[in-house]
Amino acid sequence: MSFILKIRPKYRLVAGIVISIIALILMYIITNYETGFFGGFITGLLIALGLGLLITYNKKV
Repeated sequence: MSFILKIRPKYRLVAGIVISIIALILMYIITNYETGFFGGFITGLLIALGLGLLITYNKKV
């Protein structure tokens, strides 16, 4: 988790938004198609990473 905190806050926010959008698209794919364990696992990892990036965002003044 410490490597996430080393990313600059501006890039962390953008990466969190992009990863969250990709995770939402994958959630749609999982609900409509048979992806198996691997699809759910990758989606879960992306959701956790996206939320982690968005939650740890702090704007430095």
